[in-house]
Amino acid sequence: MLKKLFALLLALCLTAGGFTLISLAAEGGDDLILIFEESFEEYEADVNVSSTLMPNFFINDANAIGDGYIKVIEAGNGNLYLQSHVFTQIYSATPIVGAYEFSLDIHEAQGSVQTGVFVRASKTEAAYYEADGHPDTSTGRAGLFLYTRGNELGVNVKTYDEKAESTACLQNNTVVFPLPEGATYPYNLCVKDSGSEISILVNGTLICRVTYSDPGKVYSNQHGSEGKFFGTAKLYDAEGNEKGSYTDPLLSSDASYIGWTTRAANMSVDNVTVKVEAAYQALLAIGKLPSKITEKNIESAKEIAEEARALYDALPEDKKALVINYGKLTKAEESISAIENATEAPTDAPTEPETEPETEPVTEPAETPTEAPTDAPATEVPTETEAPKGGSSSGGCKSTIGMGVAAVATAMAAAVAMKKKED
Repeated sequence: MLKKLFALLLALCLTAGGFTLISLAAEGGDDLILIFEESFEEYEADVNVSSTLMPNFFINDANAIGDGYIKVIEAGNGNLYLQSHVFTQIYSATPIVGAYEFSLDIHEAQGSVQTGVFVRASKTEAAYYEADGHPDTSTGRAGLFLYTRGNELGVNVKTYDEKAESTACLQNNTVVFPLPEGATYPYNLCVKDSGSEISILVNGTLICRVTYSDPGKVYSNQHGSEGKFFGTAKLYDAEGNEKGSYTDPLLSSDASYIGWTTRAANMSVDNVTVKVEAAYQALLAIGKLPSKITEKNIESAKEIAEEARALYDALPEDKKALVINYGKLTKAEESISAIENATEAPTDAPTEPETEPETEPVTEPAETPTEAPTDAPATEVPTETEAPKGGSSSGGCKSTIGMGVAAVATAMAAAVAMKKKED
């Protein structure tokens, strides 16, 4: 029975390849989440990169110099892949925080140091395909730069050096490793970055590791590179032998860009995948919030903010610090609350005046004066004052019988006033 159960579980593992790729244990026991995947098989030859899924995660820039392009190409066997021609750069639109895994199949990489994959790169004013000036006009100004030399893989740890011969104030520190036996184009290149070290694999075989430490280093002259970097790094081969120790490596310590670039050469890739930590998902969700929230976009902004808040609150406490744009979320929540409170206030105000006239005593005194003249002979006063015209005063006196003293006095005063007016 146990043998049958074991066989069933093994079969499930083998057939559920898509599921096993989605979750990968990262340092600290967290799982990496498959956030991007593109195989280019759903397109036709010559389709521009803008019509693929690539823009969902990457910036895809091809310089017009030398008729640059990034488009889908069909191989002789009918396989479709993405080709970058001459001056191009493809890099993550939002820099990655936390652990990640970056994998792609390389079908072609011309020009040695003129094409390559980079990780842990900082933001730079210059394009990633621009030459760093030392040596051999290598591309990728910062980060860890990986490139192919025949059946070898060059691993270049770039370091900052203000006195370097290069115009970019850096040194290229390259160690060349042989590819695994039998590895030829196309082969899979996979970079696993745990947050404390980088493992580089070809066709699933470990080639080397790079460890880094002392984050937060800032350089006075970075020639266009921005951000903070690690202070030290070490390079080891697959057996753990140290191959290089570096001070001031240009490995980004706060958030890093990943991608590939070409300079006057071609590079073709396929089956691009990126896996990240949940903290990066929260960061991306916050990044979708509009810079300004108004009554017109408050509903959509509120929905995005609620999703981002749920992702952030679900993170372990030690991972929340990775969400470096968290302040944008709190600011958005404050704006949403202010707009909602301002909208609710006018709806309560009109209900108060409607009930006030019913309770105010202002209407009661108004009714009393209208009733008093009805009971009193105010309407008869003009009639009584006409009596003097007929020369009879006795009629006027009789008509005042039964009146109160005040009413009689009022009537007599009115009569006297009328008489004087007639005289």
